[in-house]
Amino acid sequence: MELANKMLHALEHEDMALAKKYFDEVVQAGTDEEQYYLAEELFALGFLDETEDLYELLLAKYKDEGELLVRAAEVALEKDDMDAAQDYLEKVNKEDEAYIESLLVLADLYQMQGLFEVSEQKLLEAKQMAPNEPIIDFALGEYYLSQARFASAVQSYQTAVEAGLTIISNGAVSVYERIAEAFAASGAFEEALPYYERALEDKESVDTLFGMGLTAYQAKDYTKAIHALEHLREHDPSYTTLYSYLAKSYEENGEPEKAIAILRDGLTQDEFNKEMFLEAGKLAVTLRLPEEAEEFYRQAIVLDEEFSEAIMQLNKLLLAKENYEGVIELVEGLGEEVISEPQIFWDVSVAYQETEQYNKAKANYELAYPHFTNNPTFLKEYGLFLREEGEHAKSQEVLRSYLELEPEDTEILSLFD
Repeated sequence: MELANKMLHALEHEDMALAKKYFDEVVQAGTDEEQYYLAEELFALGFLDETEDLYELLLAKYKDEGELLVRAAEVALEKDDMDAAQDYLEKVNKEDEAYIESLLVLADLYQMQGLFEVSEQKLLEAKQMAPNEPIIDFALGEYYLSQARFASAVQSYQTAVEAGLTIISNGAVSVYERIAEAFAASGAFEEALPYYERALEDKESVDTLFGMGLTAYQAKDYTKAIHALEHLREHDPSYTTLYSYLAKSYEENGEPEKAIAILRDGLTQDEFNKEMFLEAGKLAVTLRLPEEAEEFYRQAIVLDEEFSEAIMQLNKLLLAKENYEGVIELVEGLGEEVISEPQIFWDVSVAYQETEQYNKAKANYELAYPHFTNNPTFLKEYGLFLREEGEHAKSQEVLRSYLELEPEDTEILSLFD
């Protein structure tokens, strides 16, 4: 293995010219074992062309060797050459020890091609041939999870665990975590939590911590969610997806001050997250911090000038502060796509009315009206505006619609006496 190891050493030191020299020597003078060893190592490093050359060299000598055919197929798949991969796999003899592995790779290939039923058939054939092989159960679990067949996925994964397979791919994949993901995806959040905990016992990773935190939040176990997500924040504060759910967990746990502190911290990590600015704005309103809320909303709109939810929340805040000019200034600067939001028509109608721009108020009320025919607050407001404008027939029509929803409103009933 001396030449192969020399090439790998050269690659480690980024000496590509020397690596190429040793690769050529392995091709020309290396033993079969050395060529196979180097092919495996290069495949792991992502040198697909060189790996392919080595397997082709070996297949020229051992054309019916199932393991070589499977390895060559895996390289072809990595290169998105599905036809070549299929050709290799179909040459594997059923009597070959590598045949079952070829079925698993074929299943992956057919799934990539969208031939899901054929993929499942290959996996079930492998299962029939080797009923006690846990890696096949894991592969079935992966297939069922990808097809949103969560109960079947859980069953297959659990069979693999019962056979002793809990971690694969050199520790990169936890079967316990896969079970947790399948339960969570089906909405069985409480059932998922023990499996996340078991996965974390085996190996603590940021993605598993986030999965645990998110699932605990969905299960309304906010204490567990906070514990997992805070632990994740300590490990990797740049994992920005955590901040929203951690803040929500604190808020649901009755700790809004901690929640907004988390969002402030999150925005230092991800200053282009418009959704987080929006969440922070809403929380600031809850905490009666209107100035900070306004700043959060405006920052969200700076990031996306057509962010209608932030615009509507800012309008609502400005109306509460009776800053009608601010509403008008904001709305008049919007594009047509955003201004078509019915709530924005209503908001600006109020602002125009309060600033005595009655024609503009009327035009926007008319645009909003078809969208709020079952909203008693709007109907009363619009009906009284029409009455003040002297449009008594239209006013009565709108207010009668209002009374169908609020028949006990004596103020409006008196207008019809």
